[in-house]
Amino acid sequence: MLDDFIFAGKHYDIAPQLLVAIAKTETSLNPWAINIQGKGYFPKSKEEALRIAKKAYNERRSFDIGIMQINVWWLRKYGISLETAIEPQNNIIIGAFILKNEINKHGLNWKAVASYHTPIHRNPARGKYYAAKVVKNLKGK
Repeated sequence: MLDDFIFAGKHYDIAPQLLVAIAKTETSLNPWAINIQGKGYFPKSKEEALRIAKKAYNERRSFDIGIMQINVWWLRKYGISLETAIEPQNNIIIGAFILKNEINKHGLNWKAVASYHTPIHRNPARGKYYAAKVVKNLKGK
């Protein structure tokens, strides 16, 4: 799986270590993790994860899926299927794309990392807290 972080990092000119740190912060590197409106689910298989995600999708609920916790908003915006998004390699690439967009807006700093999780203008304090967790994982602490 490290190769997937390296590939996405090279493609979007982002340090793969930063992508790994975000994945550790989001899911502890669990590829099937799902968060539905603040409640975490940790299915044991891709099939179970897809069942949970499809139910939330059909109910029009907000949720995050996969190792990088991609929000369903992105999937709907770009027409990405749940089956595509749940695959770890794809999920990492989508996460790198989202982070690159934030880096382009804010520069490579805590605001970009914070905005990966929550738009910084919505909740700067939450963003700083999230960015600090990513930095901690980046440093391996």
